[in-house]
Amino acid sequence: MNQRYFERIGFSGDSEPLIAEISEEFNLGSVQNTEVLTVGFEDCNIKLNSRTGDFVLKAFAKFRDNTEIERYVGVMQAAINGGVHCPRLHKSQTGDVLYQHPSGISLVVMDFIDGQTYFDIKTTPTDEELNLVAVEAVKIHNLPIRPSQVLDSWAIPHIHTMYAKTEQFLDEEGKKLAEQAINRYNAIDQSRLNKCFVHGDIISTNTLKGRDGQIWILDFAVSNIYPKIQELSVIATSLLADPKKYSPLLKRVERVRKSYLSAGGTLTEYEQQVLFDYALAGAAMEFMGGHKAKFVDKEDPEESDHWIKLGKEALQEALKRIRYKK
Repeated sequence: MNQRYFERIGFSGDSEPLIAEISEEFNLGSVQNTEVLTVGFEDCNIKLNSRTGDFVLKAFAKFRDNTEIERYVGVMQAAINGGVHCPRLHKSQTGDVLYQHPSGISLVVMDFIDGQTYFDIKTTPTDEELNLVAVEAVKIHNLPIRPSQVLDSWAIPHIHTMYAKTEQFLDEEGKKLAEQAINRYNAIDQSRLNKCFVHGDIISTNTLKGRDGQIWILDFAVSNIYPKIQELSVIATSLLADPKKYSPLLKRVERVRKSYLSAGGTLTEYEQQVLFDYALAGAAMEFMGGHKAKFVDKEDPEESDHWIKLGKEALQEALKRIRYKK
């Protein structure tokens, strides 16, 4: 298997004995096939097929401490208990869902959902499917939890820090695009935005359409207490970004707004008024975040370029439309 993904969790050497040991610990049966799921920048996710079914081993990156890992597991359990459609966690022989291997690796085992993410199928949700995504978002926002904050450098509230880290890698057009989005974000009165627990990363790689048509939400690693419209902005800028044909950002924002309200979500008049500018900041974060991943973190250049292209297209179109409107 691709060794660089195991380097994220501090493991080197033959991974087959490790995976077999984990399978035995979780009573999954003999291992038949394994595959590294390569999308994503941080943890190491491995699909495991055994005689009892298909599962995902999520091994946490070595930079995550025990507090952060335990927080992640607690959030997952709360989401499951709250009826959110997310993969079920399995228990080890000791009755715990969080397993710490003697090598120091921490991991959980969850169901593998039979289906494909929107990233895999290279498309975006239909209106009907977006309504189902919105239903899950409302469930998440209603979860009665307030976990400790974790750093998500790609989250919109960190836009100024992201610009400081990536400015040197942006060309003149890129700087102007990012600065214009930041200026519109700065004009938003943050005190008038309602905060709640949000997933924060409902993007194409974390939203899966099951074979039965059900929508599943994956990976709560960067979930936090943020303005509610943070969630809607990420859905608009990323999940609804069609890789085959560009869709105007304003149109995407409006689709998300309508779906969220029809699913039982609530938004104040002010939140609806500034949702587009908040989403514009989200596009800037994708654009700058892609540069950070590529030039600072030295991550997968193909995935980094995906985010750069996604954010740049949205910024160019949206800001041009604003100027033309004026």
